[in-house]
Amino acid sequence: MQIGCGVRTMTVRNHEYLYFWHYETRDGRRKAVHDYVGPARDPDSSRRAVEALEAYTRKAIEEARRRLQSEKVEAMAGSR
Repeated sequence: MQIGCGVRTMTVRNHEYLYFWHYETRDGRRKAVHDYVGPARDPDSSRRAVEALEAYTRKAIEEARRRLQSEKVEAMAGSR
């Protein structure tokens, strides 16, 4: 399980834009994916970037909890 995300600024044709990056599984491999958020100077872009970070983090925590619970169940079943 590879967890990671962030926000970065990229310059395209002398304009700065915000991108939210995160990992996804594609073709059986983990790849960093960059999703466009908006112009770097736009306050709405910053808000959307924070929302994307929060949503990704919630999802990653839920997935980690689910996997941990599954591992606990398997460990308990194996110890009987």
